[in-house]
Parts: sequence; C-alpha cells; structure tokens
Amino acid sequence: MDCCSEIDIKMPQLSDIKGLMPQLGNNFMDTTTWVADDDCIVKKVFKVTDLTNLADAETPLGWTLNKATICAQKLKQHVGVYAGDDESYTLFAPVFDEVIKQYHSVNVKTNKAQREDYGPKKLPDLPEGAIVSTRIRTARNLSNFPFTNNMTKNQRLEIETILKDVFNGFEDERLKGTYYPIEGMEPKKMQELTDAHYLYINDDPTLELCGTYSDWPAGRGIFINDNRETGVFIVWVGEEDQMRIMAMNKGSDVQAVWDLFYVGLQAVHEGVKAQGRDFAFKESHGYLSTCPTNLGTGMRASVHVNLPNFKTKDKLKEYVKSKGWKIDIRGTRGEATNTDGETVYDVSNKERLGSDCYTQIKTMVDGVTKLLE
Repeated sequence: MDCCSEIDIKMPQLSDIKGLMPQLGNNFMDTTTWVADDDCIVKKVFKVTDLTNLADAETPLGWTLNKATICAQKLKQHVGVYAGDDESYTLFAPVFDEVIKQYHSVNVKTNKAQREDYGPKKLPDLPEGAIVSTRIRTARNLSNFPFTNNMTKNQRLEIETILKDVFNGFEDERLKGTYYPIEGMEPKKMQELTDAHYLYINDDPTLELCGTYSDWPAGRGIFINDNRETGVFIVWVGEEDQMRIMAMNKGSDVQAVWDLFYVGLQAVHEGVKAQGRDFAFKESHGYLSTCPTNLGTGMRASVHVNLPNFKTKDKLKEYVKSKGWKIDIRGTRGEATNTDGETVYDVSNKERLGSDCYTQIKTMVDGVTKLLE
C-alpha cells in the first residue's frame, strides 16, 4: 500500500487511471491544474518555492519533478511526491527537503541519521490479552539503482537475482525459506499466500500511476521463512520499495518479533554487502525510500489491538493527538479503510526520521500500554 495517498478518501479504480501520463513541458508546474487539494504537502511546497530552474532537470537515472509529482497532479494525495532514485533527494532538494520538514518536522540539513548496528536491544513488554498481532517492517533500496517506480524490466530482474542469492545464503534456521516469484506463480499458491495476508498485489492506484507496477509481474516476488515457530519472516521484492523486510506473529510478544525482524534485516544487509552492494543511505536522510514518509529508519512497528472504549478511528486519533503521543492510528486493513463498527485498530510508531529504531518501537509500545490502561 502506498504511503502518499490521502487518508479516508475513495480512490479511483486502476482502470480509471491507466493511460494518464505526465504533462509535457513545464505545464505541470501550474498547480491549479492538479487534482490534489491545497492540503497536499507537495502542492503547498510548489506554491511557495521558485522551482523554475528544476522544471526540466533530470537525474542521471531519468527522474524528473514531473514524474515525481504525477500522483498529486492526477489524484487526491496527502504527501504527493515520490523519489525515483538516490539522486532525487539531492537534485530536487528544494522540494524534498521542505516536504520532509513538513511531514517529519525534521530539518535534513542538520539531521544526523545513524546506520543500524544490529546489536541486541531489550524492549519493554506489551500487555497481554488485547493484542491480536504484532508486526515490524522496514523499507530498503540498493544504492546506485533506480527505485522500483523508475526501473527497466531488466533492472527489475537484476534486483530479483541479487536478492534470490541473498535468500539462498541465509544460515539462521529461523530465516531459511522459499522465494516465490509472482510471475508464473500457481493460482493455488497465489490464493494461499493472499488468504494468509502475506502476498502483495498490483491493486494500488497511486503506485500504478507513479510507475511502480510497470512490467508487472516481472521481478516481483515474496520470500517467506519455512520455520515459523518464532514468527513469520517475509521480504517483498519489487513493491513500493525494492525490499520490504518484515516479521510478524500473533499475540503480544514484541521482543520475539523484533529479534526475528532484526536478525533478518541484518542477514539481508550482510548478503547484499557480500555482493559488493549496499543499502541506499544518506547521513542527513537515513535509509532512502521511494516515498519521503519512509525515510530514516524506514521502520513501522505496529500491533492490532482491541480498544472497545473507542468506537471510531477518528475518536481514537483525536484522543492520541490530544495527548501528544507520537503514534499513528489506522484500520487493520490499511490507512484508507473504513473502520465503522470495529474496535480493533492498528497502532504504530509515527516517527521514522530523527530518531533510531529502538526509540521508535519503544514509543509504540508505550503508547499502546497507555491506551490499555
């Protein structure tokens, strides 16, 4: 699911947007023609920033401001801008830096992000009983490659080949598993993975429009561990980011899920480095991602928790905001889903940039604990 679409709006069907292309020339710079309203972050940035000198600028890998903002031009959006490669954050800094400041409340000119150290970390316990499930995920991309929305078919296949070699090199018994390419996947297996809520599909209009699904399903797939006694470890290949690395399990044992997630993240990173490559990272921005909302750690630690005292998501969000807690509230089926009549919510860390993984996951745990008091 993309991270830039506006929350709680009715998104168009994929069939409604196929064929939409970026406008020619500099016409896209006129934000009065954009579908996104004035609350869209990138639209607000365009209105107050002179970007004339960047209108025709292009990164070495072919990304432009026109491509970066196509979703805000054509759809309702909350953030509305995507990077197409590492260089996007440098060449188009007047746009991305301000978007980042408005979304994360962090100035990347002074920010000092830290690389993951993969050392042991002891997390506070989550209360038992009301927690349905626990999940931790992060976004990663390889440096010196275009992001998923900006790739050729051959580049998609190259990334897939690199990561298949990484998966084959796992030595930890908790991680060893199977990679399932979406291309050529048996319908029975696809249905099984979909029913288990493991597999992603090409159903997001925003990602479709910005180029993420081009050449579908070439180079896309999902790696899943075989031994799931301590949790499910998954790597999505070729979705919004080149890698979405995640661990999950039923119940409230956040420490077990964290341990599986972190050892898996380390194994992927070491496997990538063994091939002479590395994750895309800038000290000012942290780990680079397609959507600027995922910069920094890229981590989203969440639980599905039953909160019967809050009958609607909006009331819960208002309460959290009034307390100043840095946690995010969503429905259990995504940020844009209707939750009327349900009291099980997805609660996660809100910060990704400006703090480390431990701080972010502890913030989530502390917030959930307070909600259950």
